[in-house]
Amino acid sequence: MKQDLSPLALAACAVLSLGLLSACSKKDEASSSAAADAAPSLASARDPEALKKAAEAQRVASLPQANPATPAEAYKLIDSGNQLMYLYYAVSAMPADMGQIAEALSQDYRATQDQFKRQDILKVLEPRVKAEVAAAGEHRYVIWEADSNLIDHYDFERKRFPVRDGFWKGNSRSYYSDNSRYQISFTGAEKLQSLPVADEAMAREIEDKVNKYGALTLRVYAFAQDADLNEKVVKSQVVKLELLDKKGKLLASTAL
Repeated sequence: MKQDLSPLALAACAVLSLGLLSACSKKDEASSSAAADAAPSLASARDPEALKKAAEAQRVASLPQANPATPAEAYKLIDSGNQLMYLYYAVSAMPADMGQIAEALSQDYRATQDQFKRQDILKVLEPRVKAEVAAAGEHRYVIWEADSNLIDHYDFERKRFPVRDGFWKGNSRSYYSDNSRYQISFTGAEKLQSLPVADEAMAREIEDKVNKYGALTLRVYAFAQDADLNEKVVKSQVVKLELLDKKGKLLASTAL
């Protein structure tokens, strides 16, 4: 049986309908807003540069790490750019550039443009270079003796001698002039960014030598972890630091 609604009932239905429409409208707005908020994240995920950075971060995280328990006798002193050259090829696993290596090692190679003579020299050098690269790969713990200008003035509040920032950010690159094409950079944990010296007499002795040429040597114990393929830089992790005077006396040290 059909029933007619009273005017009052009709008014109530109209209000209810408006409420439902309003609710639906707000829900749609919220959905649109959520989609808009999600859009930048989706765009970032598809950004080639962002993907490249994420892949690089993942690669770096997978690199071998320095072992602080490695004994001192396992570290090998680097005192030649040629040693850095061999270490670079060992760490990077890149094929050795024999022409470039011969330029560094052989005066005879540099002195001639005769391509047959050059090939003969390369044939003699190649076994030696392969052996040196293999040996460098087995000795990735290295010692680098750096200039004293890396040490800053005494911090009285922390009772430490800071090591200058550029050394830790990978911006400072060290090399030997006999083969400056190959270089090394250092990064380190926060506790290695300064040398603690609580004893005032020792602090005075060190402070007197800061910025004096040849008065101090910073001996860096590091692990060759990675390589910059574009600029031929061995990237290393610092494990220990020692500060020595010009006679080799140990003045301060810090380690992981």
